[in-house]
Amino acid sequence: MKLSVFLIKPLLLFALCINAQSQRIIGEGYPVHDVEIQTSHAEAAQPGLNTLSGRGLRPNQNAASRFLAQATLGADIELINSVTTTGISTWLDDQLNMPVQFSIVDYLYTLIDLAQDSLDMLGDTTDFPAPTRFWNYGWWKHVIDGPDLVRARVALAMSHIFVVSENSNLSSRPLGLASYYDLLLNHAFGNYRDLLQAMTEHPSMGVYLTYIHNPKTDTVANTFPDENFARELMQLFTIGLFELNNDGSFVLDVNNQPIPTYDNDDIQEFAKIFTGFTWATASAFGAGPVSYNEPMEMWNSMHEPGPKYLLNNFIVPDRNPINGMADVSDALDNLFNHPNVGPFVCRQLIQHLVKSNPTPAYIDRVASIFNNDGTGVRGNMKEVVRAIFLDPEARTCAEQDGQFSGLLREPLLRYTNICRAFNASSADGHIRSTMTDFQTILLQKPLAAPSVFNFFKPDYQPFGPIQSNQMVAPEFQIFNAQSAVGYGTFLNKWTMDDQKLIEYGFLFPGETYNEDNRAKLDLSTEFAMSQAGEVDQLIEHYNLLLCNGSMSMSTRGYISNLLNQIEDDQYKLRARLGLFLVMISPDYLILR
Repeated sequence: MKLSVFLIKPLLLFALCINAQSQRIIGEGYPVHDVEIQTSHAEAAQPGLNTLSGRGLRPNQNAASRFLAQATLGADIELINSVTTTGISTWLDDQLNMPVQFSIVDYLYTLIDLAQDSLDMLGDTTDFPAPTRFWNYGWWKHVIDGPDLVRARVALAMSHIFVVSENSNLSSRPLGLASYYDLLLNHAFGNYRDLLQAMTEHPSMGVYLTYIHNPKTDTVANTFPDENFARELMQLFTIGLFELNNDGSFVLDVNNQPIPTYDNDDIQEFAKIFTGFTWATASAFGAGPVSYNEPMEMWNSMHEPGPKYLLNNFIVPDRNPINGMADVSDALDNLFNHPNVGPFVCRQLIQHLVKSNPTPAYIDRVASIFNNDGTGVRGNMKEVVRAIFLDPEARTCAEQDGQFSGLLREPLLRYTNICRAFNASSADGHIRSTMTDFQTILLQKPLAAPSVFNFFKPDYQPFGPIQSNQMVAPEFQIFNAQSAVGYGTFLNKWTMDDQKLIEYGFLFPGETYNEDNRAKLDLSTEFAMSQAGEVDQLIEHYNLLLCNGSMSMSTRGYISNLLNQIEDDQYKLRARLGLFLVMISPDYLILR
């Protein structure tokens, strides 16, 4: 029996129509109102909420798998077993306290040196300009080999909020993309105020939102400060369009209408702040040499003088002498301390990491940690991340039963999931994935969003039950006929053909092709199960790895019936087809 590519579309459409059901998981607590208990010690007057929430227990494998699906870019069986043994809180603490383990920029230079050395040996001694694909190789190296797994997941979520994109003047700037992603990795568990500062000064953001070489007002030449960054800094990176309560709901005026956070005058005032930036290595304002690996430098002579009137009646003083960086610091403080920042940012992080529709109470709890981490510190992202993943709404089993719970796994996560679950690797240690066709068909690629509004917007509502119930489903904005069927096509390649897990790229022109340097999945465990005829065990193995134990009986029965029709001498096909069917099922595609 062979899987024909002509089966992909009907299999996909059939799988998406399966009525996925969740299963309650024994070993992690139900909501406290479902169970009545008494604590067993006279001194313990409080109900045993830690036990009921699951925080006081080691999770079972399904609970560990579900947590890792939220907190990482994919987990193999060894990692699931490790978290099952150590417990979610302990493992998360270790991850949050782990320093940054990988620099994409350093890896980029390693690839450049390798390519240059190889070209020198071939007699080509001209300088080798790093191609954009090297940035993709570096991103994949960090995803596959980096031990700081939670940092990697949070950085990806942040890249969807603080967007820069190669679909701009950065298209041939791999160092600029790598350096910017390193910034997100470095600040994932730091303070949000420091992240704002670093992002503002980064040349990739300066190029993408066009405020690098942005001069002060010249009324003679009729030129005025560029407003792009000022607008998006408020709209997308800090406070949003409308005033918010701490639970993310709108503050309403006397007419029950949302209250705007800023207007065009505010944009113009903030735009004055971000004048005077140019390359750190510039020989003159607006001149080269270009440097993407150093913060931009402020030229006070080109910075807008005078006072600037910002939000909440704050006035940046008329400094004499002019001090552009002091103005920038005042403006970022003005935004950072705005009450909107906690609920606005935390809601989006929850949406990317746990569920598309967090309750107001969930947002309020996490935003309160942003406002004050318990020690008086505002913007402590380490504690925000901890609060997101350990919140009862993220951890309790009952959340898996909600009709609108969870999120659609974006295509990029599906790709990293399969690579990490089955230990993708290559002989030379590089993951040479260009992701060119992946981006064209599945509409995603790291730092390649079509606009500053990302691949999908946080408030996107697809037509149907989600919209009619006033819910949102952001990832469905890139789920269409092309990407749905395209995912089946890509999944067929990943599961059925060792040579097609990645879109292979070379390190340097003239390199000899070596098949072993293609990254491949390790399916030896799955082949062994299939060869032994353990079909049910194989399906449960995929259920744990990919569906986090939530596979419905209808999905399980469908897959089992199909796999049991395959002859034993085609055990590899049986294992591969089982993987394909699980990853195309709604039980996998919707992370609950």
